[in-house]
Amino acid sequence: MLTQAPTIKEINKALLLKESNTAATMSEQMQNVLIFANNHQGIAAGKGALAQGPFTIEAWVYLTNPATETQIIFAEGTALLYLESGELKFRANSSVEPITSVGAELLPGQWYHVAISRRSRRPGDTKLYINGKQNDHQISVPAITTIGHTYLATHPEQLHHRLQGKLLEVRVWRHARSQAEIQANITSFLSGRELGLVRCWSLTEGMGTVIADKTLNRVQGKVLGEATWESSVIPMQVNTNRSTHLCHATGMEDYGYWFKEISQWQKDTSLTDHPYLRGRIWG
Repeated sequence: MLTQAPTIKEINKALLLKESNTAATMSEQMQNVLIFANNHQGIAAGKGALAQGPFTIEAWVYLTNPATETQIIFAEGTALLYLESGELKFRANSSVEPITSVGAELLPGQWYHVAISRRSRRPGDTKLYINGKQNDHQISVPAITTIGHTYLATHPEQLHHRLQGKLLEVRVWRHARSQAEIQANITSFLSGRELGLVRCWSLTEGMGTVIADKTLNRVQGKVLGEATWESSVIPMQVNTNRSTHLCHATGMEDYGYWFKEISQWQKDTSLTDHPYLRGRIWG
């Protein structure tokens, strides 16, 4: 039996309800997380995580030293997501101006959730978020032109710009996530099966040098050099109410509905002009 797809207004209402109920369904926890010390070489994490089109990168980051100089969070090819002088920055390549937060004053000794969401190269279509709130100076950001190897907390050609601190739940999406979507599961661990999610390294293994990718792509990370596991209070929490997840991973994903939604986000109307029935695909 076919059912009617929810409207955008209904989806937004559900997201707001989720945000208001989150505190009641969460519980704090301790986890063994990686400590990136002075002589570490970061994590090599495959290649090809980013796309030339829309994408989103998210991560939790904790500094042990002030970010007076560049401290890399995520790197691929010449693209860098990094901290510098207390600000969050993203640079598509070394020849362009980075997009940067303004007055963020990120300090050591506390966790921050950081994200970049890029829809197109036009000014205002690339956004930086800190703890779920937009903070950037709205410049044009070009497409990613050098698809290369992916690294966390470092870049092999910029070892003097390694992160000093901790990383948690690094995610890469193949679409530009909205502020509401980022806020909706900012403190929840993902399953790895969320639609559009292409990389998800939680970095909570607690031992060894292999970092699992929870997505079906299974792009493992490899810890390089000196990095140790240490028990730490983390901002990620166990969500005991499965109904509050933004993207359900039940094996019955509504591909027809979300295909139309992502097409709209990417402003490709050619993909949404043809009517078709909405149904379920059973795993």
